[in-house]
Amino acid sequence: MTKKTSPRKKLEGKILARDNFARFEEANSSKHKDFIKRAIRNNKYYAGEQWKKEDKARLDGEGRPALTLNMILSTVNAIIGEQLERKVEVTYRPRDYGDEQTAFALNTITKTILDACNFDDVEEDVFADGLITGRGYFDVRMSFERNLQGEVVVTHEDPVDIIPDSEAKSADPATWNEVFISRWLTPDEIGATYGWDKAEELEGLVDSGMVGSVENFEYFEQTFGGERRPQQDEADSRELRRIRVIERQHYRVDDQYFFADLTTGALRPVPYGSKKEEAEAFAEKYGLEVIKRKGRRVRMTVTADDVVLDDDWSIYRSFTIVPFFPYFRRGNPFGPVDNLIDPQNLLNKTSSQELHIVNTTANSGWVIQEDSLVDMDAEDLEERGAETGLVLQYKRGYEKPDKIQPNQIPTGIDRISQKAASTIREISAVNSSMLGTSRADQSGRAQEAAISRGQIQVSVVVGNLKRARRSVGRKILELVQDFYTETRYFNNTGSSIMQGEERTEQIGINMPQDDGNILNDVTVGDYAVEVGFKAAGGTMADQELEEALRLREMGVAIPDHVVVQHSNLNKRGEIAEFLKNSQGFGEPTEEQAALEELQVEHQINMLRKELEKMDADIGVALATAKEKMAKANSLEGFNEAQMELKRLEQERETKQQELSLRIALAARGHQNQNSMNDKRISSQIAMKSMDLAYNAENNSNTDKNNKKGD
Repeated sequence: MTKKTSPRKKLEGKILARDNFARFEEANSSKHKDFIKRAIRNNKYYAGEQWKKEDKARLDGEGRPALTLNMILSTVNAIIGEQLERKVEVTYRPRDYGDEQTAFALNTITKTILDACNFDDVEEDVFADGLITGRGYFDVRMSFERNLQGEVVVTHEDPVDIIPDSEAKSADPATWNEVFISRWLTPDEIGATYGWDKAEELEGLVDSGMVGSVENFEYFEQTFGGERRPQQDEADSRELRRIRVIERQHYRVDDQYFFADLTTGALRPVPYGSKKEEAEAFAEKYGLEVIKRKGRRVRMTVTADDVVLDDDWSIYRSFTIVPFFPYFRRGNPFGPVDNLIDPQNLLNKTSSQELHIVNTTANSGWVIQEDSLVDMDAEDLEERGAETGLVLQYKRGYEKPDKIQPNQIPTGIDRISQKAASTIREISAVNSSMLGTSRADQSGRAQEAAISRGQIQVSVVVGNLKRARRSVGRKILELVQDFYTETRYFNNTGSSIMQGEERTEQIGINMPQDDGNILNDVTVGDYAVEVGFKAAGGTMADQELEEALRLREMGVAIPDHVVVQHSNLNKRGEIAEFLKNSQGFGEPTEEQAALEELQVEHQINMLRKELEKMDADIGVALATAKEKMAKANSLEGFNEAQMELKRLEQERETKQQELSLRIALAARGHQNQNSMNDKRISSQIAMKSMDLAYNAENNSNTDKNNKKGD
């Protein structure tokens, strides 16, 4: 049953919807329409469509070439390659009320979220948008489609659909007052997302012809099917296909509750939807206070023409949009392609002109007397006059045909095209070494220096990408702390260097303990976001192999199996396992452990025998010293005996210390071995119990199904 809306609420909704559309139009008309034109032009240049249709038609009509030497494509791809070699790695460091263990759990959660969202592919699209159009956007919000508890998703938005605050002067969205997201949705999509009554209301507006603006029902978007045009026929124009949906996220000052730390003065808004009693209980548990004060809150208003689809306080503390601007200066974002348009046009025009001159030089024309040629007329000569080895026969008494001398090629015209190509390299900072097209006679050291200098200039773009990554990390942290309030478990997969194998462990968050504390409570604490990068693909393994070999040359005792497992050998796992076991890094078998224990016992017994022999020698030396002291006429003989006795006592003390150390190490090793055996046996018992329980449950279900079938 469709819920009816009172006429007063409909009027208020219509006023709100028109106000939302008016604000959208104001933001769209300021700079965004110019940006859309620039973005369409830059995308065409990147794809190789670099001539205006009328210019190309005119040149084709005159028989002149219109070349496209697309250096923008290779330049942009080289910068994208720099991004592909720097995969994101987000880590959190504890600050106020944070701890290392929870920070490690947050790192695991973030890695899981980014992997689930295919963040590398999303970031590549955003980065390419930024380079080509000057703007790229992430959208980070909660999704409840696959998980009832909700999960963080990171998606890529078309920069044409995002309209930032027209009065903003900073690239940080926290300083913006509003941001618009314009989408084209079908009635079914609107009904499934915002309610079927909203879709019916929009269809009623179209049927009655009482739409607020015809522009909200037109379709002008680039798709795989090409560019679609709005229907001109009035009857067909009312056939509802897609509707423009405007989502406006904006800050408003309103009363809200905050968690306050009276010691440090830190404030944090209470998550939207939390009851006051829940907030007070939470504050009491962590020694905080709940206060009410004015603050900025995000409100989300979603409209479609004159219909309000949603208007309420946002469940998020900040905007869901995270921008990436390759270059940003006082409210003016732009990308590398914007500054390459003119040099690219110059290269295309000069190259086309060079080819035209060469073509006209090869066939400049002939001067002949009328009817002077044999077996050929003027039309045939015009068509075949530029052929190689052409033989002309002319009639006796007529002047011989004379080839028209072509105009000389203007001096320096070839240098203009070369200058245009070099200008593109200089402006973009992508030199020939970065493209892999440097001279063959250039030394490797010179190429490395050129690549390094190019990367330094490109680092401005990469630095702004790092800023966007950090903003994504902060947004993920905000959503995790606000929405991941239940006990959840995440798998953390990593490789053990010494064991030479990959291990997966389960990390839990918000786990209640017997003492009343909560382990890995991600809902509290302040954490700093650090963004690093790791090499992509197999490059990281190669770099780690080179680094390991370099450290071994410096004297660092890196085990052989660690070096092998980072190599490219087909059976490196088996070789690393063999080296690990043969060199004593692997887990010993029961026979090996027993043999090692016997060896240790043998060594201890040998040391004890050496001590007994040394005690006997000391007794003999002491008796000899006393005898010499009684017979000696001087102290010389006694001193010699005394020095020998002291030497033997020092050797005995050394042997005694070695024996004690051996016994302690043997006891420690035996204790560790017993502990590992206990853990291994406990794990085997647990796995066996799980298998038995699983089989019992399956058998029970099978019996039930069989009974139902009978």
